[in-house]
Formats: sequence, structure tokens, C-alpha cells
Amino acid sequence: MMRFSFLMLALFAGPALLSAKEPFETFLEKHCVRCHGPETVERDLRIDQLSRDFNAGIDGHLWAEIVERINSGEMPPPDEPLQPTADEIDAVVSQLDARIRAGRAARMAARPPVAHYRLSRREYQNTVYDLLGVRYDPTQPGELNADPLWHGFERIGSQLSLAPSHVERYYRASEIVLDRAFPEKPPETQKVRKTAAEIRYNGGERQQEYLDRFGIKRPLRALIFPGRELQALRPHWFGAGAGKSGLYRVRMQISGVRPPGGQTPHLRIGKWTGEGTNEGLIELDILAPEDEPEIIEFEVFLEMPTSLDFNVVVTDIISRDKGAHHRNILGGQDYIFTHTSETKLLNPTGPKLFDEEGNGIFSFVLLDWIEWEGPIESDAERATRTDVLPPDGATLEVVSNHLHGFAERAWRRPVTNEELHPYLEAYQAELAAGEDMSSAYQIALLGVLNSRNFTYLVEGETEPRQRLNDWELASRLSYFLWSSMPDQELFDAARAGNLTGDGLTNQVDRMLANPKIERFVDDFPRQWLQLHRLGMFPPDGNLYPKYDVWLEASMREEVVHYFREVFDNNLSIDTFITSDWTMANPRLCEFYGLPMPKTSGMQKVTLQPEDHRGGLLTMGAILGLTSDGTRHRPVHRGVWVSEAIFGKTPPPPPANVNPIEPNPPDSPKATIRQKIEAHAQNASCAACHRNIDPLGLAFDQFDAIGQWRTHERVEKGLGGDPLVDPSGMMPDGRKFADANQFKQLLLEDRDRFLKAIVEHLCSYGLRRVLTVDDQEDIDAIVAEAKQKKYQLKDIVRAVALSDLMRKR
Repeated sequence: MMRFSFLMLALFAGPALLSAKEPFETFLEKHCVRCHGPETVERDLRIDQLSRDFNAGIDGHLWAEIVERINSGEMPPPDEPLQPTADEIDAVVSQLDARIRAGRAARMAARPPVAHYRLSRREYQNTVYDLLGVRYDPTQPGELNADPLWHGFERIGSQLSLAPSHVERYYRASEIVLDRAFPEKPPETQKVRKTAAEIRYNGGERQQEYLDRFGIKRPLRALIFPGRELQALRPHWFGAGAGKSGLYRVRMQISGVRPPGGQTPHLRIGKWTGEGTNEGLIELDILAPEDEPEIIEFEVFLEMPTSLDFNVVVTDIISRDKGAHHRNILGGQDYIFTHTSETKLLNPTGPKLFDEEGNGIFSFVLLDWIEWEGPIESDAERATRTDVLPPDGATLEVVSNHLHGFAERAWRRPVTNEELHPYLEAYQAELAAGEDMSSAYQIALLGVLNSRNFTYLVEGETEPRQRLNDWELASRLSYFLWSSMPDQELFDAARAGNLTGDGLTNQVDRMLANPKIERFVDDFPRQWLQLHRLGMFPPDGNLYPKYDVWLEASMREEVVHYFREVFDNNLSIDTFITSDWTMANPRLCEFYGLPMPKTSGMQKVTLQPEDHRGGLLTMGAILGLTSDGTRHRPVHRGVWVSEAIFGKTPPPPPANVNPIEPNPPDSPKATIRQKIEAHAQNASCAACHRNIDPLGLAFDQFDAIGQWRTHERVEKGLGGDPLVDPSGMMPDGRKFADANQFKQLLLEDRDRFLKAIVEHLCSYGLRRVLTVDDQEDIDAIVAEAKQKKYQLKDIVRAVALSDLMRKR
């Protein structure tokens, strides 16, 4: 009966089932069909009748449920006499999960004759800047919605939909952009300088009289102490109605006080978010001593009006709950500061902030003055808007020509007169309604910027074709390498049909050398390595008192600067696995126990074996993003390594898996590793854990925030904290003793790592999930990368020049 049933299904279901007898079928026939087949149908599920066409996804939800139940041990039921082994469970779960994922990927990557890929927020921001020289921040509250992520990537086309509720936000964004590009009255650049006396002491006249009484010649300084903010910018400083959004140049004279063995004072400037906290718009390590203050200069984009505050970010702060009285005195008008040596004289009854040798007890920042200048605009930015606006009194033909030129740049392709007709009609309607020419023309510009041709990358035509045309290729390359629209030279190459052979090679090499490649360097590692997860579970301050927001930001910057160093110098991808250097600032050097640098900012730092660092895998950011707020998570670390380094996403865990419970107070202290090993004794769990756990347990000598340790801190239980054990065995049987030996095994697998990086780059560049159809092209890129000695920039170049990048 069963054989007949399968035969009939084969006749009616077609090729999808005739190719059956895949490996998983044997498992299903052996363990599942007896209760879910033609003779017995439990829970209305007939496995023999489920579609095997995973690409169509007709029964995808049922197959996912089957995987879940097999993985959790529910199928077959425990009372069944014939139980599968761990190897059998591992095999069937892996096989079915691979087919489900492949089908999902195929559906996500399916491309109709015309495909649309919406710009991400960051791409929108870059594009309006390159198109009109205008700065716009789409991440501000009320602006564009956050982009949904797919394994960290924020530019996968199938994920980036545009709901009707979002359209209004895009319309408002384009209005803001055009208002800034073509204001009724160009904003005037203003310069405002505020002294410490003005900021801290409301002018300081009374305090200056006090200094004169003692004959003190030093000027008033603002002592910024950790735990309380101080104003850094207020809108009214620029006068009523002044202070426009744009780029501002900031200069300030500043110094710091660092306690012996304490943290370097770190100054954060940003919007207030709560008592003693603010956003990190500007981050500065202050290394200059108080007798040698330095003048720091930088530029920052501000959405005006805005108020910004200074805040000193260190772990040891003067908090309200520990020192409310001291805080009130230090923040009051009667506490006067000029110099460490004069503090006791000026504040005889004030809180003790310095020891007998004049060393600070806390980390402080000392401000002398700050200067804001803006908004400022470069000639290059203004030049991007040349010829966008028609001259006053222009004929309709002239207006049409100007609009045509703008639309071609905005839509990144040739534009027909028929396509522009609705926008010119809107322009004429506004004129007829009494609007002036400039206002009417901006309505037409608004239409161009709200067209799908601007908001989306559009590939293909109604007549299906397999390859991109030159205009589409120009945009794919520019959004891959620059996260923005093509420049004029790339447009000219597309118009001339020169994006083939040497012409394409010359353009890619030019793009790799252009400063805009920094956008790729900033964006790709952030998405590939899933840095958005860092700080998702803020570490418990009681368990990890050394952790603060500046350490978290520094960890994130370490990864990006490290990637930049590897990319700029075209180093081998082996450097991502292990190295004898890293990129660090003073805060990271303190955290890692490295020698303190003499200058602030990220810089190349030499590592010694005893530092236990080197490569991406032992960076604080990577170790932290795979942890929660209280403990490290070896399984999550293993999954991350599998995805980022090997390009393989393990099957999901069963929904009913029991969490790892805290150690009972009356039991011996046990490591998380020991609890995981006990958990994995279950046959349905062991199959996956043996492939994932070793990849994460190799880093057990690093805690939840990436600190090196030899013992695992266990809060409750009997006995001392247990030793950590970072040893393990790879799925193929190779053993390692610790993270260093594990890294060496990864180097032996560099070809797998290379393929994973190529696949990540291709998903990023193609804006879609890869499928089995891409495999030959991927292999070709990998082969070329091997010839180039696995060097990173050459790998990126090979992807950009690949045949895959020219396919739809």
C-alpha cells in the first residue's frame, strides 16, 4: 500500500518527487511514516504527501516543524522501540535544514524581469550628499525607519520593503534635503566662542573677584567631573533664529587629570539622555596634562536646533547615591577651579579631589574655552548643485533640460521625455496656481526624489535578460564600493559603453583608490561581523565594573580600524584569524593591559603572546557581542564563528530546550562548559552541540566582556571558582588546547574561510541571498583570490570584477 501511494504521488507530483530517495527519506521511512503515512495519520500530518519542492516552499512550514520535533526529541516519541542515534539525528536535521534554507534563499533571491532594491538609510544619506552636497541624518527620531537585518546585513533587497506608512517619511526627507540645497536665504557662517567662565560660572564676575582677592592670575577653568554633565552647546548661543543644520567646525582648549593607575579621562559630547549620561556624538580621550593644555579641532554635522553636553566617561564616577553632597558642592557656583595647586586655597571646605601630592582621586577634564563655527560648506559641495536650477525666466524647454539632467543623475540612468512629462506638468500647474518659478520647480524636483527610480536600485526591463546593462552595473559597483551613486566619470563610462574589459578594470581600480571607499570599510565589517549585537545586552555593572559606554564604542572602533588596516595594506585574510598587532586607543590599552600610547585615537599597537590577543576572534567586540549581560555564551560564540568564519548557519535549537540554570548554592561550583556538556548528553542535543560547541569553548578563557581569565567566576555554589577549560576537538577530530591552537586550525582551513568571505562580500554587493546557482561564480572568485595570496583588497577587487557582479 505504501509503495503504491508513493508511486501515485510520483505520477502526479512530477519531477520533484521522482528525484526522491534523498538521504533524509530513509530516516523518514524508518522512523516517521508509520505514524504519519497512508496507514496511520496522526495530527493530520502525512509526511509521504508533503511536497519535496523546497524551492516552492509549499509545505515549508511543515518541514520546519518536522525538523523542530526531531531536533527536540519529540519525533520519534521516546516510547518508540526503534530510536535514532545521535549521528542519524545530526544527519537528517542537517539535510532537511539545508534544503529548507536553500529553498528560502532561492525564493529570496528570485528575480522577476524587473527587480527593485531599496536603498538603506545609510545609502540614502550618502546618495543625497553626493547628488546635492547636502548633509541629512536619516537616523534621527521621526526620520527614516530602521532597516531590517538579515544575519547582520542591512541591504538585502527582499528584506527592504517600503510600507505605505513610510512613504510620508521619505517625502519629508526629500523636502528637508531640497530646503538645505536651495534655501530661500543662504545661511551665514557664524563663530561663537565661550570661555569656561561663561559656561561654568555665568560670566564669572563674582568668582574673578575672589581670585583677585588672593592674587591668583590663572584664569577660571571648568572642572568637568565624572557623573555630572556640563553644557557644551546651546541654540541661543547663535542668537535668535540663527544656527542652521549643517557641518560645524569645533575648537577647544582642554586638558585632563588622570589618577595614578586610573583611567584616562574620556570626554563625550552629545545630547543629554539622563543624569550623567549623553549620546556619543563626539568621543575624545584627553591626554594633555593640565599645565600643557591642547587645542583640539574637529568637524561635526549638527541637526539644529540642538543642545549638547560635556560628560566625562569613566567607570569611577561621583554618583548621586554615593556622593550627593559632594556633587552639589562641585556643581555649585561657589566651587572655584583654576589649577590643582590652588584648589585647597580656593575651596578649603570643599570635597577632597586631590591627594597630598596633587594627584587626582578621580579622572577629570579641564576646559578653558570652546568655539563653534558653522554651518560651513565647501566649494565641492556647492558644485554638485551646479545647473540643477534653471535661470530665472527660463522657457519650458530650458526648465525641461535642467530637470532632465538632474533626473538622469538622481535615477542613475538615461531618462526619456515621457518619464519627465508628469513632473513638468506638476511644475506648470504650480505656476498656474500662482507659485513663483523657484517654488514650482522644486515641486518637480520633489517628484524626482520621491520616485521609485531614486529610492530603489532598479535592475532589468519588462523583456527578461540575464545580465546588467552598463548603467545598472555602474550603480551596482558604486553601491558595493561606495554605498552611494556613481560619480560623473563612472556615469560617462556607462554612457560610452566602456564597462567591459580594461575599461571596467580601470574603473574598479579607480573606485578602490577613491576616498569614498572608506564607506565600504566602515559598512562591510560592521554588517559582516554583526557588530549591531554589541551592547544589545548591556553588561551588569556589578559583575563587570570596568565596562562603560566608551569601552564599548572603542571595541566597535577597534574592529573597523583593524579591517581598514588589513584592507589598506592589502594584507592576507590570515590576519583576521591571528596577528601580533591590533588597533587600540588609550581606553582599550587600559582594558587589554597594553602599554599606554602617548597620543589619543586608534593606532597600531604591537602585541605580545602574554597579551592573549591578535586577530578578530579575541577582540572585545566579538567576545562581547556573543555574550549576554551576565555571562559568556559558548554556544552563541560557536554559532558566530560558524556563520562569520565558515559561512554556515547551524540549524536552530529546539524551542523547548531548557536554559542553563544558575549554579545552586548547595552544589559545587560548575563552569558553563560543564553544564553544556551535561545538557548535550541528550541524543537530540548532542548532534548539533558537537559541531558548534568547540568553536565557542575555545574562547572560554575570555569572560562576557572579553577579559582574559584563568578561572570562571561563579556567583553561587560550594568551593572556589573553577578553572576554565578552553580545549576541544573540531568536528573532523583535530584537537586543540586553547584559543591559540584553535586559531592555527582555522589557518589550516583558510580556504573555507576565504570562501565564506567571498560569499559575504557577494551577498553585500548583490544585495541578495546566494543560491546554489551562484556556486560556479563563487568558486571562480575563490580561485582568483588564492592566486592573489588571499589578500583582502585583491579579494574585493576580484568580486567587483567577477562575472557574478554582471549578472542579474
